[in-house]
Amino acid sequence: MQTSLPRLAALCAGALALGLGFSAPASAELDQRSFKVVGTFGSLTNWKGIEKPFWDETLPSDSAGRLTADAKPMTELGLKGFEIMRLLRLGLFDFAHALPIYVAEDPIIEGVDLAGVARDFETARKIGEAYKETLDTAFERLYNAKLLNIYPFPTQAFYCREDVGGVEDLEGAKIRVQGASQGDFVEGLGGAPVTITFAEVVPSLQKKVVDCGITGTMPAYLAKWYEVANTAFYLPVGYTMTFTAVNLDTWNSLNEETQTFMLKEMQEFEDNAWKIVMAENDAGIACGTSGPCELGDPGGMKLVKPDADDLAKREQVLKEVVLPRWAERCGEDCTKNWNETVGPVVGLTAVAN
Repeated sequence: MQTSLPRLAALCAGALALGLGFSAPASAELDQRSFKVVGTFGSLTNWKGIEKPFWDETLPSDSAGRLTADAKPMTELGLKGFEIMRLLRLGLFDFAHALPIYVAEDPIIEGVDLAGVARDFETARKIGEAYKETLDTAFERLYNAKLLNIYPFPTQAFYCREDVGGVEDLEGAKIRVQGASQGDFVEGLGGAPVTITFAEVVPSLQKKVVDCGITGTMPAYLAKWYEVANTAFYLPVGYTMTFTAVNLDTWNSLNEETQTFMLKEMQEFEDNAWKIVMAENDAGIACGTSGPCELGDPGGMKLVKPDADDLAKREQVLKEVVLPRWAERCGEDCTKNWNETVGPVVGLTAVAN
């Protein structure tokens, strides 16, 4: 179903109102604190419609001004994403919004967002719920951090300079990827993965450094990939899961009332984020292709949907390349944990070659 700009704006406002309406009342027992926060990409909805409004408006309002924040997106701070959790560990930020595929220094973090595993938003959220405890434990060990929530970006698909009619046309193509498992997925399709930042994709497509790039439906439109890409090949690869984490020293310095309050706020943040991202997903497809689009002129890319052979190839690559390679990177205990948590949700078993 197409989502117009007014409807999307109304949904963001409604989600914010939900947060304001159902949060616990501000209490005199809440700490008086101002947090340093880093968010995701400043030009995209996850920052503009979810993260920024929470820190600038919802949290101060819900806490009667006792909890405030200096929140900036990573792009404004000149960060690329890979270093965010290291900076959180050092205490340069109190809270961070980041992408597991960007910060996956340990393969266990990849497990929440392996390319090709989640086929739809509902499954992606179930995977996140099943893997939360695993991520929380890993964050404490690696980054002195606590996981607070998990939420998505729109569906990740392929955007290519030339015509693409199906997966067979990706063979030999140089494709921008995010993270190791997307690289494995592209190699399984016969392509060559290239790791470059989001901001570098448009010039790289323009200069033919890459032939295609993987990103979300609305991010592709907002970043104007349509100016250099001809085809939107809508073969879902994943949902670029995102999380909110807090430095444990910051967390432990909060009193019990403030911790309880923040946990409730973060759950409402997560619920609202899923609603907003899901609502803009189809709008991103329409805006990038033939429209209608109330965000601006349609991008005009040719929309190609996968056929049965394309989907069968995705499943083959997932089972024969992505999962075995990840299991080899992650090790026996890590793989066993994934098989016991995510495995039952998606009906898959990861086994190293």
